[in-house]
Amino acid sequence: MGSGVFMLPTNLAGVGSISTYGWIVTIIGVIALALVFAKSSLLTPRAGGIVAYANDAFGPFVGFQSTMCYWISAWIGNVALLVAGVGYLSYFFPALHNPMYGCLAAIAILWAFVVLGSFGAKVAGSAQSFTASCMLVVVLGVGLVGWFWFKPQLFLEVYNATGKSDGNAIMSAASLALWGFLGVESAVVSSGQVKDPERTVPRATVFGLLIASACYVSSSTVIMGIVPHKVLVGSSAPFADAARYMFGPMAGNIASALSIIACFGSISGWLILQSEAPRAGAKAGLFPEFFAHVNKNDVPMKSLVFTGVLMTLVLAMTASPNLADQFKIIILMSVFASLMPYMYALIALPVIMISKKINRGPTFMFYTVLVVIGMAYSMFALLGSGADSLYWGTLMMVLTIPMYSYVAHKKAKKGGEILFATADESI
Repeated sequence: MGSGVFMLPTNLAGVGSISTYGWIVTIIGVIALALVFAKSSLLTPRAGGIVAYANDAFGPFVGFQSTMCYWISAWIGNVALLVAGVGYLSYFFPALHNPMYGCLAAIAILWAFVVLGSFGAKVAGSAQSFTASCMLVVVLGVGLVGWFWFKPQLFLEVYNATGKSDGNAIMSAASLALWGFLGVESAVVSSGQVKDPERTVPRATVFGLLIASACYVSSSTVIMGIVPHKVLVGSSAPFADAARYMFGPMAGNIASALSIIACFGSISGWLILQSEAPRAGAKAGLFPEFFAHVNKNDVPMKSLVFTGVLMTLVLAMTASPNLADQFKIIILMSVFASLMPYMYALIALPVIMISKKINRGPTFMFYTVLVVIGMAYSMFALLGSGADSLYWGTLMMVLTIPMYSYVAHKKAKKGGEILFATADESI
């Protein structure tokens, strides 16, 4: 569960109560994704996760493309956290609804956390347990206790608010709901440290996702049945508004404060994590060398500053009087960038299984079916991300072609083998 869930009820309210079907589609799709990733990690334990699987199956260009998309998704996702945090901060400071003030506040907070991140992962991560507890108090509190205030007529007040077909509305909801599950691939990272991983990892993955899904769906549904639709679609702090309707203004203040801590408290740790992919890429010769330069605290500070500049630009370009609209634009950008490496990693599994001669029997058929489900869901979510996301995402993918050509040329001049990596070689 991530703090990105704090703005989802507002965005899903913009779809309507039909978004429940989007949750169902997403949960099925994400479970298929997670089980495929888990199997890949068991067959080929590798540092680099889903990016490494894509490289193994399809070669260095796809590996490079996946790395780029994954990195872009990571730092754009952190922009969304900033926007969500400012949204809840505006609960106390309404002036932040002004696009200029809200943007400046987000930028100032971003660079404060870049400075904090420079002191290293130990300092940045010291408050993670506390901030996660704040998130759980709010999400579980509203998602469980809120049912006593739930009004079915409010929830059903607007079934499809998109003005499009029900199918399009469900696709939109599925794309938005995926935001709550980005990072699902990290669930299989510790497979090598788990007892009986063949049995334990898939079970833990499925049960963990079902628990997280229950929390997400319950809290989003409850909020749509507590806060009137007209209020919710314009809300920049939906959990705080729900608490206010339930218990009064003081409860709203507390929920908003805890949400702010949860959103902002996780940023410094995520900033460091987002620098790991380009750091590894730089060591492999795929990214410029400065991405691998570290300070005395082993933090790739130049990489942090570079992505900080990129995040600042995205904040400025997407600034909106409606923080919920800005959040929606950003998370759909992040979802699109994540789905491309997800799709490559999905198709990589049958390729890897065939290469290892595990291409017969019920196991191969079972995971082939999961791959088909995962691909169908990914395409479904891609289409639901909207024309703008598809446009910019496609442009991003096309730009990786000349970028890779430059990287390959530079690598070849140094005597590297990037152009001719085999399925058994790493990036």
